[in-house]
Amino acid sequence: MKRLLVVAALLLGCPSEPPPDPEPTPAAPAYPSMMVRAEHRQIILDRLEREPYVTILAGIQAEAAQSYEQDDPQAWDSGINGRNAERAQANALLAWLFDDEAAATRARDGFAFLGTHWDTHENWDINIRMAHPLMGYVNALDLLRATPWLPDDEAAEAERKLTSITDQFFAFFLLDEGVRAFVLGPSQNNHPIRTAAAIGYVALAFPNHPNAALWGNWAFSELQYLWGPEGRYVQPDGGVSEGPFYFGFAWGVAAAIFIAVDNLYGVQPLELLSDCRNRNDRDPWAPITCLDGEPFTFDNPIWDPSFAATVDWSLALSLPWGSRPPLGDAYFNPFNGGALLSSFGGDGRYAWDWLGNRDRPMELHHGADLSAHHLAYYDDSFTAAPPAWTHRYLPAAGNAVLRSSWDQDALWMLLMGEAGPARKTLHDHVDGTSLTLAAFGEYLLIDPGYFKPFELDNAQTAHSPSHNLVLIDGIAAPNKGLLTNFGDADAELIGFDERGPSAFATARQTYEDTTVTRTAVLVDGRFAVVFDQLDTTAAEAREHRWRMHGYAGYSSGGAFALAEDGASWQRPSGVGIAVHLQSPDGPVSAEEPPYTEDAPPHVHQFELNREIANHAVLDGVITGLAPDFLAILSPWAQDPAEIVVQTLDVGNGVAFAITVDGASYFASFDGQGGGITAPDWTLTLDATGVAFAE
Repeated sequence: MKRLLVVAALLLGCPSEPPPDPEPTPAAPAYPSMMVRAEHRQIILDRLEREPYVTILAGIQAEAAQSYEQDDPQAWDSGINGRNAERAQANALLAWLFDDEAAATRARDGFAFLGTHWDTHENWDINIRMAHPLMGYVNALDLLRATPWLPDDEAAEAERKLTSITDQFFAFFLLDEGVRAFVLGPSQNNHPIRTAAAIGYVALAFPNHPNAALWGNWAFSELQYLWGPEGRYVQPDGGVSEGPFYFGFAWGVAAAIFIAVDNLYGVQPLELLSDCRNRNDRDPWAPITCLDGEPFTFDNPIWDPSFAATVDWSLALSLPWGSRPPLGDAYFNPFNGGALLSSFGGDGRYAWDWLGNRDRPMELHHGADLSAHHLAYYDDSFTAAPPAWTHRYLPAAGNAVLRSSWDQDALWMLLMGEAGPARKTLHDHVDGTSLTLAAFGEYLLIDPGYFKPFELDNAQTAHSPSHNLVLIDGIAAPNKGLLTNFGDADAELIGFDERGPSAFATARQTYEDTTVTRTAVLVDGRFAVVFDQLDTTAAEAREHRWRMHGYAGYSSGGAFALAEDGASWQRPSGVGIAVHLQSPDGPVSAEEPPYTEDAPPHVHQFELNREIANHAVLDGVITGLAPDFLAILSPWAQDPAEIVVQTLDVGNGVAFAITVDGASYFASFDGQGGGITAPDWTLTLDATGVAFAE
């Protein structure tokens, strides 16, 4: 029996014919039915004497013990109401699980703090914050209805409050064309996903409300579009256009509503009418095929391999200790929710990721409070183990990840090459062909993260000088514009191969009349070699800066030192890296660009504590028509002497000898070709491409 009525008359732009007759009013549903079902109670109770469920329950109990906060009657606060909702939800869960009347009373008390003066809020982006109050209070009500301690009049009043708020919320962001065009239309990312999840959750919970169909038709139209191939939010190989941080912000609330749909409908179809009001017909989302009022069946992504593929993409990107890298507009962050897939076709790699994060293990709150979901859906019968793969080549996403292993002290390197919808997003950066590196438990060669001192402007770190690129007369691709003026330029990944702990990837991008082809090689899991080949149509020599950002110096601590052929950065822990740089086209001058505190290119903001800091930057400078570069990136764990890099005089071109762990390597480049000689293999680079050989 469908709980969500399909009503076309309320849908903007729908056909003029009368809507189909609604189905009969469904019978009273069994509670709970949103976050969990009745049968989950015994499943959870059977788990509560072992980890990690013991720790999860303790967190829920601590949340339930928190006092409710009084909202400002003159300015509805999503933070206060969100926290109150999650405290009410925690108490309602305890009441349902343990037949706890006192917890039920505390949960009921929470609804007294929920005001309906939503239209007094003062946040232009409150839409991305509404999942916390709406989902939390809906879950609290749903759970309380499964206990004997919720009077009918209190249940009705709680429903009235939640639907009143949702009415105001929907009218402001969806019926007001100006607000919708400014906030939701250009984003096509976590903004409409979080908005739709919050509104759709209320529509699912209260299907008999007069506007439930209006809310549900839009919400599920939006969610199916954005998580499907036409929305271009998700790339064919699982990459997500707005990067790992905001993807995590979107995934948690999406998983919560998709689980609710599964609880309510199972394999039965959820039938709705398309609501296309938030489609954007600009590149990269054109063409738009959505037709207002057209019937469609919601295909729940929770069981779709493409939904799990997005988690695999996030896992592939993860730094060796589990945090996601600050790619694009991002901070270090763990991922919340992947372990739930153990109940929806997944396996132990997601649990391994969740349990093993060094800095924030067992994350339960990024993007959504999924604590109770983990009690019900994290299946610990799967062995937590890392993925079977190490390196990951994702050309549609524009990410090539080279890693020596899944150990926390592994060497990890990310090479970028985004194109089309993978780079055309509000949260993307101008970083085609940029590379970053971590080793021995430290982030060493860095992306700058999300430094955004002006709310309605791009991050100051979004543009090319803040990334590890070859700059021509001070820039690479064009700066990022505002909203859908994406600027920048397409890059692409054009090659990849692996040999155990060794692997290479090649990216290419054209800017300033020059094509830069960058090949990054992970050598026996111990160091890296980078070949940059430049080809230009320019007629005049220009300044070229081979730029590298390292995580030391200034307020980052540690030490930075320029050298004749590059520079070194050493973290306060003693872990460090040296960069040795040459060009076959002439001498390269190692220098640091002018420094201004808290300004590009030295500023970054990516740590978990969100502190703004500054780091040292290397520029390898040469003036020429299209100079090529050869670089050795040599990290050490405790002492720079662990790896020795020597510049060799080879007459034609440039070369390095590298000695590490008793093994000797040779890397050379003459502008036309080059390669690496290792003890057990060789790599050749020439006009035909890059290849490993015995």
